Amino acid sequence: MDLYDTKCRVAEAFVESIFRRARYDVEPFRADPVALRIGGEDFAPHFSVGVGHSEPRCLVEVKYSPSIDQFLALENKRREASIFVLARQHWPALYFVLVTDHPERGRSCFQTLESSGSGAITTVDLASLEDLKIFTRNVLDHERLLLRLVTLLSYN
Repeated sequence: MDLYDTKCRVAEAFVESIFRRARYDVEPFRADPVALRIGGEDFAPHFSVGVGHSEPRCLVEVKYSPSIDQFLALENKRREASIFVLARQHWPALYFVLVTDHPERGRSCFQTLESSGSGAITTVDLASLEDLKIFTRNVLDHERLLLRLVTLLSYN
């Protein structure tokens, strides 16, 4: 496993931990019988989150990217063929959480994708989404750990 793959798995674990600490029940996503094919690959969210077993549950997809700006530029260039657009059409309750170890100054390592009024895909910091009720302190604690871990991984 290379460093990029390791960072992807670490990102998934940290996002899951953020939701668990926010007192969400986190369960692996059980794929539909007909998987969504995007770019020649099967696509499914990583996990579902909710409070207890009550509905509605949200779906969460985690993506690691060393550069969120580059990721956004590519997805905005793809427009209607964007993985974000296609997946949200299939699962309207899907949150994309982008994780980076190189956030822009003043931005979080944990950001969510959303569509702007113009149709462009933008990001907002995970803690700023009021409907998820994730405390800033929770995200800051995970950011600190993420950056320390990535630094240690980079020394190999």
